[in-house]
Amino acid sequence: MMKNKKFYLIFIIIMIAVIGVLFFFNNAASGEELKVEAFYPEGKKIKLIKDISDDMFISLNFPGVKRAYEIDGEVKAYVVSCVGYNGPIDVLVAIDNDELIGIEILYHEESLDYAGHIESDWFLERFKNMSIDKYLNLVVLDKENPEDIVQVTGATVSSQAVVNAVNAAIGAYQYKVNNIEMEGVADVIPQEMWGKDTNSFAINWDDNSIRIDAEKIKEYEQVEMEVVLINTAGTETTMKVKGPTLRHVLESEGIDLKDYEGIGITGRDGYYTMVDKEKLESNDVILVWQVNEKDLKEDEKPVRVAIPNELGPYWVKMVSNIDLYGEISPKDIDKVHIFNPLTEDIEPYYYEYYGNKDKSIEVGKILNKFDIVDEKGFFTMAASDGLIKNETISLVRQRYFIKVEGKNAPMNIAPNFKLGMNVKNMTHFSTTKDAVIFPEKMAEVVRTKDINGKEGLLLEDVLLTADMRWTDENRFIVVGKDDSKVELSLEEMLICYIVEDKDQVILCQGEREIMKDVIRIEKK
Repeated sequence: MMKNKKFYLIFIIIMIAVIGVLFFFNNAASGEELKVEAFYPEGKKIKLIKDISDDMFISLNFPGVKRAYEIDGEVKAYVVSCVGYNGPIDVLVAIDNDELIGIEILYHEESLDYAGHIESDWFLERFKNMSIDKYLNLVVLDKENPEDIVQVTGATVSSQAVVNAVNAAIGAYQYKVNNIEMEGVADVIPQEMWGKDTNSFAINWDDNSIRIDAEKIKEYEQVEMEVVLINTAGTETTMKVKGPTLRHVLESEGIDLKDYEGIGITGRDGYYTMVDKEKLESNDVILVWQVNEKDLKEDEKPVRVAIPNELGPYWVKMVSNIDLYGEISPKDIDKVHIFNPLTEDIEPYYYEYYGNKDKSIEVGKILNKFDIVDEKGFFTMAASDGLIKNETISLVRQRYFIKVEGKNAPMNIAPNFKLGMNVKNMTHFSTTKDAVIFPEKMAEVVRTKDINGKEGLLLEDVLLTADMRWTDENRFIVVGKDDSKVELSLEEMLICYIVEDKDQVILCQGEREIMKDVIRIEKK
């Protein structure tokens, strides 16, 4: 009797938890839909269009467009994201009868002392009842033309990010509704817009922020040392740098860097890198203001980051923000996908990058294939030379492509992403739950064995390298292209190999083929 009571109690608790989770996600989704409904009070049917960005023209020309809403059969409302001063700004843009009827800021990370007014009614009112025959134009003081929007004083970058988001929605609307192809709109702000901020950068933590200018940085305890910058193209540059360490700067503010799980460093050109706790514990982050006894050039100010013993992708020029992360979503990989079958139904884009035009796959469309993508987690890329680099999901979703042919492929590329700062010859990439592998490159870093004249990759090593972890109780499901499945015990998995043979991956136990056309391995 007691056992039955315990069973029912556990069952009830589980059901309450499931209902709570469903309520949370439904409520979050309905919250946005309610905001849409407020703009269209007479609309009878509102439908969410999640795959609006799958349209190639929209994806390439308006990369900030994340989703849209169909109002009575016509796509009128758009959710668009553009990177502002501290991070992405998500804007709901409502259009009707070729007129902008209003906007709402859904999400932003801008500091209140810098750009809090982008949410103020007086600023949002400026976007009402405007014609969409032209893109909006940000102006500093006075509105002279119908398309002009007066910016928030002292918040040029954030204001421009909002205007870019609205313009991207206008472009997408004109294309979807009126079949008009307008000029593309970037989801990042041009470098020249950041000119006023060349002499200062911000350090952000929890709900706090400090701004340090180019003169203040010279007042901290200074480090002078010779370092070697090694970029992923193999070029080595020796330089003598001078500046304080991030650790010392934070200590002067009463902050201990050891209390944080990592930092994110962003440059004015939109370049971003994440440095995890392990790297922070073994290296100093030097905030360099002088190189080879000369102050930084204007295009590198206010400081550049040097991290001895780390490759070039961790070194950031013209630093605009350093974010301290108190918590980073941990990796818990439960699915490892094979790249080619995962992406075979995604239309490739032939991306022109430094004079070469190579087949590339948009990262955002790959992420759309995953069941769960933790937007607060990180997108991790690993190379055969040992480089591991983390980016924010929001940045890679909007801007990144994986170049899958040509020199150094597979390699990440993006607008304004300089050659030599890439993760080239990629073995795999991952979110918090899903990893995607490139078997031909994975073969360079795992144990291999000749199987029937082909190179077999030890499955245990492949899964571990892709960050999958397990216990003795776990089992594994190997899924084939025809949706066939093979279940493996831990002992069986440990003696399995995968073999890439032309356009397919084969699962083998010893010399025996278990499954052809493997598309993924799941942890059960």
